[in-house]
Amino acid sequence: MGSDGQVSDSVVRVPVPPLDSDESGRLFHRLLQLLLRDLKEAGQPVGRHQYLLGAVVQLHEPARTGAGGAGPQQPRCACCGTPYPCRTVLGVAVSAGLPIPWGTPAAVVPALRDAGLEPRPGGEVTAGHVHWARGWGARRAEDGSWEIGIPVDRGEVETVAVGDDEAMARYLAAAAVSLGGPYPYGWTEDAAEAAAVRPAAHEQVVDWRERARLPYLEEHRAYGAAGEATR
Repeated sequence: MGSDGQVSDSVVRVPVPPLDSDESGRLFHRLLQLLLRDLKEAGQPVGRHQYLLGAVVQLHEPARTGAGGAGPQQPRCACCGTPYPCRTVLGVAVSAGLPIPWGTPAAVVPALRDAGLEPRPGGEVTAGHVHWARGWGARRAEDGSWEIGIPVDRGEVETVAVGDDEAMARYLAAAAVSLGGPYPYGWTEDAAEAAAVRPAAHEQVVDWRERARLPYLEEHRAYGAAGEATR
């Protein structure tokens, strides 16, 4: 089980799934939401897509449990009922770059299994070897780096190298929870279907332009990465 992430009064780290307490689940959830809040340049208003993503993640917050009970227990998703972080939250967290400090590839597997993302039958992840569901394998070199072989076409194998166990853990998590290319980005769309929703989208753009100026959103304009918007 992962630690609760609270190292001291001044240092907070992301709890490592699988989580072992309600507080570790709530902390994971808060840190993910703060990361999503900061995924813009400082000085830019909160974006509608950003706000909607935060609202979706909020639906999948850790379920609240009553006081007492049989001691620390693994939190569960309030929406899915599965161990938290559920597949949705874990996918967003990994894809958004939440700095989960998994130390080794093998340490990632329990959280993926809880989210229904474990290796295919016959697949395995050990301290020195990975055989994963998407047909690729990896081996750990003596210097601690990893070499990943990915079949691409007609028996050819593309080789990717990562520097150490932590990098391999992040690579493995990203490969397992990849959000892919959501429709309609990169897909062929139907013009009539697009036209059916475009007026509503334009109305929402106008509505959001006004809502983003409200104090509870405007005060978050300062947060985010330094960039063109701050110059």
